[in-house]
Amino acid sequence: MTSTETSSLILHGRRRASVRLRDGAVLLAADGVQRRIPVEAVERIDVHGPKGRRLTVVLTGDESAAYHLQCRSAPAVHEFAQAVRLVLPIRDAAEPRLPGAELVTEVPLERAKPNRIRQRWWGLGSAYVVVLVLLLVTRAGMVPVLLWVAAPEAIGGGGFGVHIGWKILREAWAMRTRGITVEGLLQRSHWYNGVEQFTYAYIDNQGEQRELTSSERGAERAEITYDPADPETAQVGRSTTGWVVFGAVLILLFGPLLLAGVGSAVAAVASLIV
Repeated sequence: MTSTETSSLILHGRRRASVRLRDGAVLLAADGVQRRIPVEAVERIDVHGPKGRRLTVVLTGDESAAYHLQCRSAPAVHEFAQAVRLVLPIRDAAEPRLPGAELVTEVPLERAKPNRIRQRWWGLGSAYVVVLVLLLVTRAGMVPVLLWVAAPEAIGGGGFGVHIGWKILREAWAMRTRGITVEGLLQRSHWYNGVEQFTYAYIDNQGEQRELTSSERGAERAEITYDPADPETAQVGRSTTGWVVFGAVLILLFGPLLLAGVGSAVAAVASLIV
């Protein structure tokens, strides 16, 4: 059942356009502007277009005053239209209408910051495809092509393993060399994936109370070691030798795979130059 309070419904259209119902108004964001359309300014809501994916907000007064949004999901368009219709004021057919356009307010939208990570991935992907095409067009041979095709998997797998190993080693070494140990008090316990988890509360050197959940210990009191430079990095107990060794082993295991991937990529590119 649709409620008049389903203002959380949001439709997304092309070019980052969107429309939502909030506090008795239709908010339409498009073309760098957010328009607030009070329901009093809306004559009706139409759903049309291919498979009912086009939403039209018709304003009171001039029939030509309308806003449109094309959405991929036809059910979403129908649900949104129904939600708006439920909050539209009931009018008599002969009742005079104010020009709806005069009730619409506009506020410039802040430009969204570019997603640097996405841009980098697109750049790397484009460069990869360009090199692959060049290898095939120039007939550099099957070996360079195979090296180039295998390089991303080796670099990705090796890089991920080295990254995880370095993170574990760095955090363990930080707690080993500058860690502070305090006494934590058991607050509660719960089961997660068949393993009992214990949550301890402690106060750091800044006087802030923190909590740490771990499967270790279970006693009423336990030693908690944390990094004062990064209080979110903490563990139950003081021993860090096992984590230091584990991080180093990961780096040693995945490092050669990463180097092999980089070497394969370099060799493939070099075949285009030579």
